[in-house]
Amino acid sequence: MEYTDAFFKKIVQSARYGIWVIDECCITQYVNPSMANMLGYQVDEILNQHLFNFLDAQSVEVAKVNLARRRQGYEEQREAKFQHKEGFAVYTMLVTWPVFDEKGQYKGAIAGVVDDAQRQTMLHELTEIKEKLQLFDKVTLDGIIIHQGGRIIELNDASCRMLEGCRTELMQRDFTAMCVPESKQLVIQAMQSESINKFEVKIQTTTGKVLNIEWTCRRMNYRGDSVRVSVLRNVTQYRQAQTALEQIELTNQALIENAPEAIVLFDPASGKILQANTKSQAIFGLTGQSIFDYSIQDLLAEQDGKLVGYGHEFESLLELANSCLAPMAEVKIKHASGALIDCELRLVAIQWQGRSLLRASLLDIRARKQAQSKMRQLSSALEQSADMVLITNRQGTIEYVNQATTLITGYNQAELIGQQPDIFNSGQHDKTFIKNLWSTILKGKAYRDVLVNRKKNGDIYYEEKTITPLKNDQGEITHFVSTGKDITERMEIQANLRHLAFHDVLTDLPNRALFNDRLKTGLLNTKRRRQQMALLFFDIDHFKRINDTLGHDIGDVLLQQVAKKLKKGLRGSDTVARLGGDEFAVILNDCQDENAIRHTAEKIIELINKPVKLADRELFVTTSIGIAVYPQDGTDSQALLKNADVAMYRAKSSGRNTYMFYRQEMNAHAFERLTLESELHRAIQQQEFVLYYQPKVCLQTGLILGVEALLRWRHPELGILLPEKFIPLLEDTGLIVPVGQWVIEQALADCNQWYEQGLEHIKMAVNLSPNQLKDVKFIEGLQNALAQHQLSTSCLELEITENTMMADGEKAFVLMQQLQQIGIKFSVDDFGTGYSSLAYLKRLPVETIKIDRSFIQDIGIEQEDEIIVKTVIAMAKSLGYRVVAEGVENLEQVNFLKSLNCDIAQGFLFSRPIPSAELVSHLQDLQHQASNLCH
Repeated sequence: MEYTDAFFKKIVQSARYGIWVIDECCITQYVNPSMANMLGYQVDEILNQHLFNFLDAQSVEVAKVNLARRRQGYEEQREAKFQHKEGFAVYTMLVTWPVFDEKGQYKGAIAGVVDDAQRQTMLHELTEIKEKLQLFDKVTLDGIIIHQGGRIIELNDASCRMLEGCRTELMQRDFTAMCVPESKQLVIQAMQSESINKFEVKIQTTTGKVLNIEWTCRRMNYRGDSVRVSVLRNVTQYRQAQTALEQIELTNQALIENAPEAIVLFDPASGKILQANTKSQAIFGLTGQSIFDYSIQDLLAEQDGKLVGYGHEFESLLELANSCLAPMAEVKIKHASGALIDCELRLVAIQWQGRSLLRASLLDIRARKQAQSKMRQLSSALEQSADMVLITNRQGTIEYVNQATTLITGYNQAELIGQQPDIFNSGQHDKTFIKNLWSTILKGKAYRDVLVNRKKNGDIYYEEKTITPLKNDQGEITHFVSTGKDITERMEIQANLRHLAFHDVLTDLPNRALFNDRLKTGLLNTKRRRQQMALLFFDIDHFKRINDTLGHDIGDVLLQQVAKKLKKGLRGSDTVARLGGDEFAVILNDCQDENAIRHTAEKIIELINKPVKLADRELFVTTSIGIAVYPQDGTDSQALLKNADVAMYRAKSSGRNTYMFYRQEMNAHAFERLTLESELHRAIQQQEFVLYYQPKVCLQTGLILGVEALLRWRHPELGILLPEKFIPLLEDTGLIVPVGQWVIEQALADCNQWYEQGLEHIKMAVNLSPNQLKDVKFIEGLQNALAQHQLSTSCLELEITENTMMADGEKAFVLMQQLQQIGIKFSVDDFGTGYSSLAYLKRLPVETIKIDRSFIQDIGIEQEDEIIVKTVIAMAKSLGYRVVAEGVENLEQVNFLKSLNCDIAQGFLFSRPIPSAELVSHLQDLQHQASNLCH
């Protein structure tokens, strides 16, 4: 019988149970007459109406939930209550399944609706079908399942065996739920189709086993009801066998392709190559199918009919292979480039496609032969190595030593083989060291360290040793290889370098690095023991003067002599260090009281005060010591060192050759000095320095002959600062040189302006620093300044102090002579406060002597000062010097100086130091005032 669409439509129309079809919006698209009669309507009255119009309120809410589930692909079977046209309830059994298009989009649902009586009838009919199926089940291996809405209604025994479940268990399951995820959607879509579908899907049994199933499904209508009949054929074993065969084939191909050697199959009679893997093409340098144009013998190198490397004819190998002996030989093959390659050839007889063939395996052994050559070289290198090599068994018994070991240790091989390595024991390593060594290597780890060993003659040597465990294939340690280098010379050099790194080269005292380390260590120990510790910081007074006058060589010898005195005169438990230059420090550990510290400080002064004999002269030097005590003066090394330094400078300011304990108030002075020092750099950059000028008046005529340039610092916070406040700092920091050059340039610039205003008679006097006299570029800078302002040297006079001349000695003398040769005049400033003599001054190019204000201010008060002034003026006049009196402040001093025929005076009586602009604007008034005072 042929089942046409018309046949199935007739079944639906004549079905005794209701069929209801809705679209995605729940609008009725079809109902059969049975469904319309069940609710008391005509078919046309239900079409295009919303499903909810025929449900009561409670059923509508349930329907909303189930509609959402159907959109997700779920089917449902439940009792449903419809509303009859006459108003009474109609109780039904509802089976609903979703409908999806070929794209998987939800398009609506189909529902089968039966009342209780109709359902019983349907079950009866299904029972009849079941009996028929049981008969069919006895003669088929395929599983047959009848399901409705996914729920299994009936299945045969073959299905139970296939799905590994009992009938009762399987009847409770949803057929689609048994499909694996990747097959489920396909099954759901197929079940919605009206045609017969046949697919291969995967279904999971009740035990979890996944089966490959050839699934045939068709929707069928029986007595007005729609059911699906699925035929399941288990093709799992077939697929597994098919996959296994494919895998075997792939494996064989992969083994051949990925074999480490080249493999070719050839006909033993003709030698023609029939099959070849990729490696064979590479080893011969052939591409594509070209290898099949050759016979095997064409690719083997021969000489005089014999295989190169093997020494026999190829036929002898063929005979052995055909006898199933699988011969192997080393041969050389021909590469396409013309090169000959060392290979290992193995021939094996095989049966292939009913033919007797030979398989040739060719392995490139160039790397192996090179490795063998390297092993021979390595063995030779091991014996000839300059490093010691020693091999022991696991128990440490020596089994091998190389020549270097015998040469370095003095033992011969016979004396060492069979001995333990402790034959070299020097006794300088304790049991813990040896135990750690053995513990490391027995764990399979390499051991590296420097060992102190003993030679046969008893000499000690340092060995940089590495011990490496050797393991067998099972990972067990069988031997130990020890390699060592004699680094005795290097260790001695390192020891010397360590000493040099922590000791001063000149004095051999601990340097700053070692001093800091010992100071930190001492502080830790002192803190733990709750004791006192003192730090003494000192240097050689006026050491720079010694270096400048006698030379650095003499200065170095002096430092060495001081170091010897300190090492010999102080306790061995105290650290004496040279921190740099002429700075020394002493760490006093475990100080009982302040008296002990004073005693050490006095001892240091006493030691340094002793005369030092240097070549043909004897030097007397002094020292100034600053002392800081832990814990009251600082709890760390930095604080102690800083405070001791502050105390030392306080000792210097107190007259030198003494010691001072640190006091907290000293920091205020030090801080002020440090602040000014940092501000000096800013002052130069911000141009805060200015020049004031004080007139110099002729006592006989009252004329203003010149001015002295005096430096002032216009401090932004402190106002105008006088030179005594900052000149010493400029000297100490070396900034006096650039500042001094600026003074000269500014003074000459002002002088040039005065000359342009007709004041050519005013001469400029500028003070020189000792550091400027040492500056090799000073003369060049002075000449450039004069040239820049178009001034001659006659307008300028340079003032130097007695101490400057005495400190710099010959250097000052030479520079002054050079300046005199270009026309520069000199005057001696603050005369009488230093230690120079008029006889010494006579050697210098000096024209003027300036008597210090300290002698002038006591004229009329101290007769002794008047005598000194008279004497100086008289002697200066007799030697031809002009005399200038500084600090003149009253008429009595003017009259006294005039009576002694003093040439020039300057001081507050005539004018205070004033700026350049004020000097020019008030010059006539100043001149008038000076004339009145001198007459």
